[in-house]
Amino acid sequence: MFNIPFYSNTKDDSHCVQACLKSILKFYFPDKNFSFKYLDKQTNHQNNTATWDSAMLLFLSKLNFKIIYITKFDYQKFAKNGENYLQSLWTDEIYQFQKLYSNFEKERKLAKKLIKNKSIKILKRSAKISDLKTLFNKSYLIMVPINPLVLENKKGFYNHMVLITNITKHFVYFHDPGLPPYKNRKITLKKFWQAAGYPNSKSVDLIAVKH
Repeated sequence: MFNIPFYSNTKDDSHCVQACLKSILKFYFPDKNFSFKYLDKQTNHQNNTATWDSAMLLFLSKLNFKIIYITKFDYQKFAKNGENYLQSLWTDEIYQFQKLYSNFEKERKLAKKLIKNKSIKILKRSAKISDLKTLFNKSYLIMVPINPLVLENKKGFYNHMVLITNITKHFVYFHDPGLPPYKNRKITLKKFWQAAGYPNSKSVDLIAVKH
């Protein structure tokens, strides 16, 4: 198990990505402090907006992190076709959620920068449980976007980021910034992967970083 510092989401429930990122940075740079205000700027996060991966990955690359990004999302097509690509890719449930909480044009510009960045290894496919285990055993810190409603056996979609702290044969442990916040939350690997793969089990994302 990695002894990773834990940070809770903010009271408005809008900083799960930044909380995970804050944990990673504190793990590698224990003598430095990274405020949510600073991380908001680095991750292109504003009030009432979802945090996409591009800005965060570009920020980590500037800090000389080794990054492996597994995703079926085609940044080349998004950079070229914009919102039309998103409509063809996502279910209406996800598209409407992202349209409400995202700035598609700003993310499109970041996507163009991302695909030009040679220090970020993008594997254009769905992540597998074997990826999770292999990268964890290679000492990567791993963030996984999930639908937390699945963990509570509820219907609907909500985008949320968690940070893996340990993996066993049947369970996964992770920092869940919340809300409510859970340090080293324990869930069966099967249930966790269902949450990571909702609503498409063939489209699971994974971000692995190591400094």
